[in-house]
Amino acid sequence: MANEKLTVAEALHQAEMIDRTLDAWEVTAPQGVAALGGRDALSLRCEMTCIGPVPQLLKAEWERLSNEYEDRRRYGEVDYDMPKR
Repeated sequence: MANEKLTVAEALHQAEMIDRTLDAWEVTAPQGVAALGGRDALSLRCEMTCIGPVPQLLKAEWERLSNEYEDRRRYGEVDYDMPKR
């Protein structure tokens, strides 16, 4: 697959999408993200897809992050009103 050239606006849009996705991971599973080495380490494990960056994680890592999210959601600790950039 050949690399597509992006306009400046498209590149900024992609960067914003990546940033918002990482924000969401940090809000919903902060301990799991920290255990993976933090936001920057998580970003290095992502593959860009048509819906944005998707981390390439082991089953145990997905499970740990999912369990943390579910526990935080269940007990009302997840703030769905993330700050706007």
